[in-house]
Amino acid sequence: MSERLPARMRALGNELTTMRERAGLTTRQAAARLGVSIATLNRTENARRVATVAEVSAMLAIYGVIGPDRKRTMGLVEDLDAPHWLAVRFPVDRPALPIFEDAALSIVNFAPSYVPGLLQTRGYARRVLSFGDASEDEVTVRLDQRIKRQSVLTKLAAPAYTAIIDEAVLRRSCGSPELMVEQLRWLMDMAKLPNISIHVIPFRHGLYRNPGYFSKLEFAKEPPIVYVEHEGASGFLHEQEDTDEFHGLTDMLAKLALSSADSVNFLTMTAADYERS
Repeated sequence: MSERLPARMRALGNELTTMRERAGLTTRQAAARLGVSIATLNRTENARRVATVAEVSAMLAIYGVIGPDRKRTMGLVEDLDAPHWLAVRFPVDRPALPIFEDAALSIVNFAPSYVPGLLQTRGYARRVLSFGDASEDEVTVRLDQRIKRQSVLTKLAAPAYTAIIDEAVLRRSCGSPELMVEQLRWLMDMAKLPNISIHVIPFRHGLYRNPGYFSKLEFAKEPPIVYVEHEGASGFLHEQEDTDEFHGLTDMLAKLALSSADSVNFLTMTAADYERS
């Protein structure tokens, strides 16, 4: 097993810790009910050992976890020590992503095609989530999940968040001019928060290396993770050679982007263009 702690194991450990705490149990109490040592439970929650299906099932039973939450958590047990966590046809707003976002100290999003999910207004998000063959009910569920996920940016001890956005995201309309004005003004408001920084890469920089949508997450005591998302596929990278590559890409993109203040001015001018249209 990699010393870098596979992403799936980390997501499962965080999930089990949260569920134990919601059940009002200390590690000592939970370990006693499970019939394992405190050290064993701690190693499972800290992603230092591979938990079995039977162990996770027992934990969820003791913590009173049922329904969709149980199904989601049991799904994490598959291939816990796999070197990567990538697959096609993952659901939108996959459950592990908000787990990592909530634990992160800092998050950097690069958005070449649409506003990052953490910064989308409800109207903009609905348009994005409506692409494809999802039913109206499915879109509503995903929309509520996305809006709930955004609370990570305004919680106590919120992560430092940086969004690097290509100008094409702002110029390509996602609905009516009024919807785009609302979205752009929301970005301006969010940029006023002390933990949020928004940077626009303007067209005038010309062609540049475009790695596609990604989110780089850094943590206090664990190695970084990179979430990547493309059409029909998404997942997490945790191996050092992969995350190092995205450190370099982030630095490159940041050099192309406008400063935070200049980006807000750019957003203001773009909103005015939509208002005149």
